[in-house]
Amino acid sequence: MRPFLQRLKSRKFLSALFSAIFIVLNEGLGTPIDREAYAWITGVVTAFILGESYVDGKATENNSDLE
Repeated sequence: MRPFLQRLKSRKFLSALFSAIFIVLNEGLGTPIDREAYAWITGVVTAFILGESYVDGKATENNSDLE
């Protein structure tokens, strides 16, 4: 299991964090970001996180097969 601080530096976590900050700034401050652009940005971040999770899962699966 990875240490807590190392998990905070992961690309998936940072992507989710910046996406959450983007959502809070957009909704809370009322910044004039087009809804279509807003949906694309959050969709791309979500797709990235899901893709990276799939790759990590396959890597773990392959490593357990070698043992």
